[in-house]
Amino acid sequence: MITKEDIEKSRSPRGLRQFVCYRKKKVRQVRSERHAAILRKGIYNYFIKEIVPLSIFALKAYPNSYRVELIHGNQRYDAIVRDSCGNVIDYVELTFPDDWKAEANDAKLIVSRGYGKFDSHSPGEDIDRLGKFIHDVCLKKAKKDYSDCSLVIVIAFWPPSERERHLYSRKIRQILTQVQSISFKAKRVFLLLLEQHKILKVC
Repeated sequence: MITKEDIEKSRSPRGLRQFVCYRKKKVRQVRSERHAAILRKGIYNYFIKEIVPLSIFALKAYPNSYRVELIHGNQRYDAIVRDSCGNVIDYVELTFPDDWKAEANDAKLIVSRGYGKFDSHSPGEDIDRLGKFIHDVCLKKAKKDYSDCSLVIVIAFWPPSERERHLYSRKIRQILTQVQSISFKAKRVFLLLLEQHKILKVC
């Protein structure tokens, strides 16, 4: 349903986002594919951790006349961005800090019984836990040279209720301040709030 050729095709930011939304809709309609996506098997792991966030970031960061090409491999960037004349204007490296071991265990429960582990926490506690993973990943990224890249740190959490929105905004500002205290070797660094479709510039 999703192939390597599909995901590596050069697209405009809007075209990339449309591709992601269309494929997600199709995957949800096929039980076996939906389960593979939940378990992040094969190419779905790459799709969820890199393609989905890139489609949101590109839409926010670049004009639609640009082309975004995903590069699937072990190079130090995940995508190349070219202008309308074909000139390379940016490289994008995405990193998605999270407790992926816990996510994998929860995914197995969802597939086997239809629902995952009930995670009870105080408002903002999920962001505090996530903040530790973000800090550790950023320290590792700071040791590498991304001087010609835009480094995008993906942050994913359930949107808070209206009553808790102010608390979560404060928590995110704290994470932003913490990340800004780290010295990166990067052209630009951003936080991408995945569910909110919002980017915050770190430096």
